[in-house]
Amino acid sequence: MTLANEIIYRKLQFIDILETIVEKVATYLFNYPNVPGMDILPPENAQRMAFEEYVRQLPVHQTRVPPQAVPTQLSDVLFGNIPHFDKITRTFYQHKTDGFYNLYIPDYQNIWFLPDWLSKWIQLNLEITVDVAPLEHVQQALFVGLLLFYFLIEFRVKLYWFLTINPYTRPWIYLIALTDWLNDWVAGMAPVILGIDCSPMLVLAVVGKIADSLNHLVFTMPFLPSEGTIGKIMGTDKMETVILYRYLPSLWETEPIPNSLREFWYEQRPDILRFMKKNYGQLDIDFEPNSILQGIYDKEHVTKPLAENITDITHLSSNIICSLSIHAHSALDNLFSDGRYLNF
Repeated sequence: MTLANEIIYRKLQFIDILETIVEKVATYLFNYPNVPGMDILPPENAQRMAFEEYVRQLPVHQTRVPPQAVPTQLSDVLFGNIPHFDKITRTFYQHKTDGFYNLYIPDYQNIWFLPDWLSKWIQLNLEITVDVAPLEHVQQALFVGLLLFYFLIEFRVKLYWFLTINPYTRPWIYLIALTDWLNDWVAGMAPVILGIDCSPMLVLAVVGKIADSLNHLVFTMPFLPSEGTIGKIMGTDKMETVILYRYLPSLWETEPIPNSLREFWYEQRPDILRFMKKNYGQLDIDFEPNSILQGIYDKEHVTKPLAENITDITHLSSNIICSLSIHAHSALDNLFSDGRYLNF
């Protein structure tokens, strides 16, 4: 056998061994050859298709960052239209059966919420429940910060057109330090067209999209976002689709209600406290503040041992009476048995 034939033989042997190994692995892990494979297109899901059709019919929360160039005053002509923070409003309402903490939010195609785990963490660790003003302040601060960063990047791009300005001298170098780190990081992701780097345009688009998305973020405290249900309310001139959050928040059933909120019910809104105890008292939830609960616990802790010791006190008093009676009889017997006391 020549060397060429030997090499071919070894190759065929290797292929046979490899085929055997692959077949055994496929049989053991994937039940080969009884593998039906996968569909090229997923089967039609009626529920998913209905949901997609429902979302397509929803209105869009109209915002835009940067805003359209529609100047109305001289400052808009010089500096452009200033974008405004336009959040989606959430409306609280009270109902005799639903309770005091119910809210509804207009439903839009581009609305979005925090994930349940993050909303739960914020409520438990930061004690932000009914009043979400701190979160909205942070939301608006992020919006303004992203806009300022957007304008800095835009101004940095404009410096390319002023050849007489050396951007690596003061004060322009501070602008470069704030913006170029992001442009350098994105430089390899955008193409160069006719010698013009498109990475700044990509950065502007991403920053503008993130800032615009903050307008569509809605906080659902004290409910978790997944607790919402679709409903209808009468708007100004027609029925509007809303997301309803009603009844008792699930987080209040599994975790303690914030003490500050319970103190507010006890001191200023006893009607809310009565409603909660009447409708959800069977759920073993503490609706009173910690100070009242501690007083109730201390009172039970003191009265219970006294009630348990009544029987012991009765036995003790009976023993004392019996002991006194025995000693009295002994003393009388000694008195009359002594002859000295019988001789008058």
